[in-house]
Amino acid sequence: MSRRRPIEEIVCEAYNEDPTRVQRVARQMPSDETFEGAALLLKAMADPVRLRILYALTQQPLCVCKLATLLDSSPPAISYHLRILSLSGLVKVRKEGKFACYYLRNRHLEGTIRLLVERLSPSAGGEKA
Repeated sequence: MSRRRPIEEIVCEAYNEDPTRVQRVARQMPSDETFEGAALLLKAMADPVRLRILYALTQQPLCVCKLATLLDSSPPAISYHLRILSLSGLVKVRKEGKFACYYLRNRHLEGTIRLLVERLSPSAGGEKA
């Protein structure tokens, strides 16, 4: 993990019209740990199957067998992806009778996931990345 320099020492030597510009931005930057955590979440989401699972869970909680049916996949494959999503903190599991039902851990991500997928959907006129 890198250590940040004190903000007062952060100066752009190449362009000096406003020597405090970089310092003002540096004061607004979240911690390195925040970016590391965000990168881990994005890595967990950066698989088409996992993103499909997350999108499905924005609609409602589902069990492994329902996700497997929905995504035309095997329950072991879905379980593998759910484990990664669970370890990353994106989903949580709750027993409902004899089944385990998966939910999004953070409801605030619902809008982000929907927006990302729907905006990039060709049917919505989105561009392909």
